[in-house]
Amino acid sequence: MKNYYTAEEAIKRLAIPRSTFYDRVKAGEITRITVPLRKQYLYPKAQIDQLAEEKARILGELEQPSRLAFVVPEYDDLVQLVDIDRMIFHEETLILPEEQQKRFAYNPEAMHVLKDTKTNTVLGGITLSPLKPSVLEKLIELEIDETEIKPEDYQPFTADHPQDCYIVGIVARPSLIETYYAGKLLRAATEYLISLLDRGIIIRRIYTVATTKQGDRLAQSFHFTLLKANLDVQNEEFRKSYVLNLEDANNSSKLVKAYLQARKNMERRVKRYKKQAKRLSNDSKTDSN
Repeated sequence: MKNYYTAEEAIKRLAIPRSTFYDRVKAGEITRITVPLRKQYLYPKAQIDQLAEEKARILGELEQPSRLAFVVPEYDDLVQLVDIDRMIFHEETLILPEEQQKRFAYNPEAMHVLKDTKTNTVLGGITLSPLKPSVLEKLIELEIDETEIKPEDYQPFTADHPQDCYIVGIVARPSLIETYYAGKLLRAATEYLISLLDRGIIIRRIYTVATTKQGDRLAQSFHFTLLKANLDVQNEEFRKSYVLNLEDANNSSKLVKAYLQARKNMERRVKRYKKQAKRLSNDSKTDSN
């Protein structure tokens, strides 16, 4: 058996989550060998080693400066995003690119994708936007799902007042390094939320609904608070609504801590600018007298 790995050995060699490993086995990317007369599966060592080397090479390339970009998607990007969705979700839940584009008329920044700028490949995407309060409430209460959100339900980011946002969807391209894509995507989304502060746009809370166990684990890992759950196993209904309060200083989430620090820095700058403006105004009045 020296030419084979056990599942545990293969997972360790590839340095990937167990769920990702079995997803790749199911997809046929990793060969599984049945051991005769034993309830055990083995995996070709040569194939696993090759995949590990390929993974290391790709990760090294993606870490090059300016290789990845977090941008508002164009039509071709949306086509790729739907293809990714098709690998993960049921066909009836897919929202076609033409329908997704209609959202931009109401919030031009409702969607972002993570792209490999060298290959022009979409590696993942996130739809994060303020919504009409009535629609947001129904989503949180699990009365409707994301397919029922209309383009006109999206609202633009504004500096007029603090806002609540909803993560309509977040997805990473299935692969051995999908957790890497997801991590980069979430870090970019965090940086984007912080960048909104420079425009005076304040986000109070982020809501989302987990529809898979993987999404559930992701929400918990970012310290979202569970609001409501529907676990109807018989009808394959898995929905849990969550909230992340970006104003909660006691939350141990790195996202919350980074956002609160950035907001504090922004508020200090605003106060400093106001003091400088007041001083200049007073100086001008003194000179005129």
